[in-house]
Amino acid sequence: MSRLSPLLSAGPFRLGFVATLGVLLALLLGAAVASLSTALTLIFVAFFVCLGLYPTVRWLEARRFSRTGAVLTVIGGFIVVVALLLWLVIPIVVDQLGQLFTYLPTGYSSIAEQQWFIDLNDSFGGALTPALDWLRTTVSDPNTWLTVGGGALKVGAGILNGVFGVIFVIALTIYFVAGLETIKTGLYSLVPASRRPGVMELGETIMESVGKYLGGMVILAGINAVFTFILLSIAGVPFAPVLAALAFPITLIPLVGSVINLIIVTMVSLFAGPETALVVGLVMLVYVQFEAYFLTPRIVGKAISIPGSLVLIGAMVGGTLLGLLGALIACPVSASVLLIIKKVVVPRQNAA
Repeated sequence: MSRLSPLLSAGPFRLGFVATLGVLLALLLGAAVASLSTALTLIFVAFFVCLGLYPTVRWLEARRFSRTGAVLTVIGGFIVVVALLLWLVIPIVVDQLGQLFTYLPTGYSSIAEQQWFIDLNDSFGGALTPALDWLRTTVSDPNTWLTVGGGALKVGAGILNGVFGVIFVIALTIYFVAGLETIKTGLYSLVPASRRPGVMELGETIMESVGKYLGGMVILAGINAVFTFILLSIAGVPFAPVLAALAFPITLIPLVGSVINLIIVTMVSLFAGPETALVVGLVMLVYVQFEAYFLTPRIVGKAISIPGSLVLIGAMVGGTLLGLLGALIACPVSASVLLIIKKVVVPRQNAA
């Protein structure tokens, strides 16, 4: 009350003026953050990729690599892997996407001729035929995809922005890996000297845990993508490279990513017939269980330990705010918050 008394004594006009200025400042800051959302997102992605690569730098240093040698080795390996992916994967995916859009009308027609669809359609009194005809007409119309993408000009701008974003993330990741120690030293120097050791210990613990988690999730997603490609190729399901490429980012989402991938590949397998879809679905279900109970504990380990309910809540909130990126980073962010609460908030409450 004593802090507000000077404002109140100055009259309601001054109080209202100051409050209005505060609201306008908050709106301006919000607008600035919103306009910079794309840039901030790319910076955030690069930093998380850096944290995923940094445990490798530490591992190489433990194997008697010099600091410079370890950083250069990791950066060189990162550039080679990205270049190989761009050279090998992108042309195949683009070609397969073109074939997919061409095949979709024929594929839906083949579904309508399969006995299981005929029997199911008869049981619903022919109600599925108009729905399938509408779906076939819609997906075969180029205007549909232009409308979804916001028009040809917007699609072209989106592609250019995506290419720029990839180049920016790669370059910024390299700078982050090379200068992470300098960045950490600068940030730690902003903390009062009396609190600096505790902050440094907490920061190193968070970065090490997040780095191990991200590296483990990338390995798991890569294994899932390779398994998806092999399974679909053996089963004769069309567009296996596209589905495998989609499986990689989808399965990076904790807990639910593998289930989403299972549903997608099973639905696409219907193009090859219900028997194929059933086999693919069962095999993927077995793999998901194998991944959850065998691969994940051994690859990710105890890098991040948080309740499954918080993982789902964090993925939902992150996905709502930042889309796929938010769902991907929800788990390490939630774990970092929990670690801060455990190491800072709880001890202070106990000492009070």
